[in-house]
Amino acid sequence: MWYGERVQKDYNPAVPIFTMCCSHGRVKIADYPKIPDTLYDLFYKNDKRSKFFMENIRSFNSMFAFTSMGGNIDTTMNKGKAPPTFVLNGENYHQIGSLLPMPGKPPKFAQLYVYDTDNEIKNRMQAVK
Repeated sequence: MWYGERVQKDYNPAVPIFTMCCSHGRVKIADYPKIPDTLYDLFYKNDKRSKFFMENIRSFNSMFAFTSMGGNIDTTMNKGKAPPTFVLNGENYHQIGSLLPMPGKPPKFAQLYVYDTDNEIKNRMQAVK
């Protein structure tokens, strides 16, 4: 909710009350469940593994999405200590490819799951490099 959507607009409380989302507090939203320790460590630890994960998080996401978003990505915004910003200029698109890789080319996208099941993990890790 936006601060301007508070119930009492005639004064400015530090903790405003909203009714559209929770009916004066009668509706309680459950807390998120605790994420597994391994995943938590990838996001919040400051070791070599978590840094690699965070630097390649879009690649990992694309790998599990069977497709990859493409376009003109502007990385100049991410200088300094602010949270990262994703800026996509112009036309965006999805890359998916065929079900079989081209001769002499490594598998990618959905091919990582259906092309070579004996080597799928190795293929997925190669796609991140």
